[in-house]
Amino acid sequence: MNRCSPASVRRRSAPDTTRPHGMKRQAGVGLVELMISLVLGLLITAMAVQMFSTSRSTVSTQEALSYLQESARYVSFRLQPLMRNVGYAGCANSRDITNASSVDASHDLTAPFGGQQRTQRGLSYFNLTFVAASKDGDETTLTSSMTSLGGPLSVRNGSEDAFVTNEYALVSDCSSTDVFRVSGTTQGNVETNDTLSRSYGSSQSSNAYLYPVQAWELRLDDQANDSSVRALYIDRIDAAFAREELASGVQGFDVSFSLDTTGNGSVDRVKVPAATVRSEGRWDEVRRIEIALTLESLPGVVPGGDNDGRLTRTFNLTFTPRNLQLRGS
Repeated sequence: MNRCSPASVRRRSAPDTTRPHGMKRQAGVGLVELMISLVLGLLITAMAVQMFSTSRSTVSTQEALSYLQESARYVSFRLQPLMRNVGYAGCANSRDITNASSVDASHDLTAPFGGQQRTQRGLSYFNLTFVAASKDGDETTLTSSMTSLGGPLSVRNGSEDAFVTNEYALVSDCSSTDVFRVSGTTQGNVETNDTLSRSYGSSQSSNAYLYPVQAWELRLDDQANDSSVRALYIDRIDAAFAREELASGVQGFDVSFSLDTTGNGSVDRVKVPAATVRSEGRWDEVRRIEIALTLESLPGVVPGGDNDGRLTRTFNLTFTPRNLQLRGS
């Protein structure tokens, strides 16, 4: 029997045939690693949610701002052609205008502006009124002389459609101008019961031109389908015209004027409040109209913002009637 010392005895374990050669035994995921992973996951999720919320808020704000800008552009687009013709008196000077007896103050082209201070649901504003002779597209030439001072004005067939019974018109031959009420129209004729200052269209005078005269009013009122929203409307005075909404969400409507107080053709007073111009009777000095229009979006477009998340912007619109600088010259 061979005896071996304990030191010489080497116990060898059987090889592990369950693992591929070179692969180490893996330990399980510890609690610390799990908690770190959860915290990192929550942080990444929170950052993603924040980025999405910020992006959505930015898009919503931009859309609301674009809507307000488009509303202001439409107001300017709609008023520009009307304001351009304020005070237009044909080819004659405004000082040569004669108003027939039936012409009211609203349609007096010698004083083309008016209005008064009003309040609409707590908002004080000036409801501007103005008179404009429609020139673009509605000018028509008299085809023959008037038979009498109260006789009809002859125009080419079809041109009479631009003139409406009981509304107003202007006739001018560059020497004088008359404003009168239209009593009716027939084919090729515009009739008036008013006596005019002269017989227009005679061979001894230059050509005479006829235009509709329209008086307009800018006023605030509740929106038709939402009484909680204030809107700006344009309306025809004393005419069969369905008022038109120009902009909704109006929070401010301020009218001012730039004046030529010296009569030299240059503006020397700017942004004079409309109420001041009215109280001082300076309508004939007006050369430019400025409107500060403050619009407000629907609620919630600015998440977490003031005023229930509404976006508010003020737009400054300026109009320069092409005829006012020639008045009195």
